[in-house]
Amino acid sequence: MKKYSITKIVSFLGLMVAGMSYAQSNDNYVQSTTCLNDDCSKKSEIITYFDGLGRAKQIINVKATPTGKDLVTSVTYDGFGRQGKNILPVPVATQNSLIHSGITNESTANSYYGVSNAFTEKEIENSPLDRVL
Repeated sequence: MKKYSITKIVSFLGLMVAGMSYAQSNDNYVQSTTCLNDDCSKKSEIITYFDGLGRAKQIINVKATPTGKDLVTSVTYDGFGRQGKNILPVPVATQNSLIHSGITNESTANSYYGVSNAFTEKEIENSPLDRVL
């Protein structure tokens, strides 16, 4: 049986804790970066987080505002999986590309814009064709 010293065990546990605390997120996401000039010193970064069914649940434009905040757009679905509301994006302090858990529906956008309807809503017919009325 091998014997391990206390320092090796502590250093191993320290590396494990550091690795787990640096992890991105458990959510599925796609990160796309577009260079805006030749040397890519200016770039546009968009991260789309997905739910368990592969539908977009949050779109983050990283540091897209003039003050360096993230521009977060929440995506909601009705009971049939249709996207009936398009919520306006909300500027939020950046979280280094992590998902913004406090922004899940239109209430955050309503409070930011100071209105009761900071979204567009489509009326969809009750048929399998899902046509917009």
